[in-house]
Amino acid sequence: MAERRFSPERRLVLRGGRREADYEGRPVVLVVDDHVDSRDLMAAVLQEVGVAIAEAGTGAGALERVAMEPRPSLIMIDLSLPDRHGTEVVKAFKADPAVRHIPVVALTASVMASDKEAAAAAGCAAFIEKPVLPDTVVALVKKLLAQTYEGPSDPGSEFPVGSKKLSDELEAGN
Repeated sequence: MAERRFSPERRLVLRGGRREADYEGRPVVLVVDDHVDSRDLMAAVLQEVGVAIAEAGTGAGALERVAMEPRPSLIMIDLSLPDRHGTEVVKAFKADPAVRHIPVVALTASVMASDKEAAAAAGCAAFIEKPVLPDTVVALVKKLLAQTYEGPSDPGSEFPVGSKKLSDELEAGN
């Protein structure tokens, strides 16, 4: 068996989210994925952004964590969770007045148009296909966090589906 690159001890120290002090002065990104390796990868990618990472491995865990303080500033959710579909979880987020304003990014290995449409209909702000491109994830997270704190620069912008649309937007400087 191959040795894991991110040990549990490393996550406890560098990732944050385990102690109140871990969150001080940093936005929290909730990463919801049933695969620990996927959460590890997202945490490593997002270190560049300087956010604190909170985690959940199930839809129920995500609903539980989003209700805790500090609330996340952004949620990244895999659509294939063991206890329910990710779009069901997003709909629950959007039905809760306390968290409906939090942008949600759908993550999935599926490239079916129906999944992208379902994610948009559920209330996702963006859709990223796995495997993720680190630069695309960092740019999207920075953009969504900036919009969260400053307001959207283009309220009529389209739902960013896949990496191509987002890459085009980022290259254009939007």
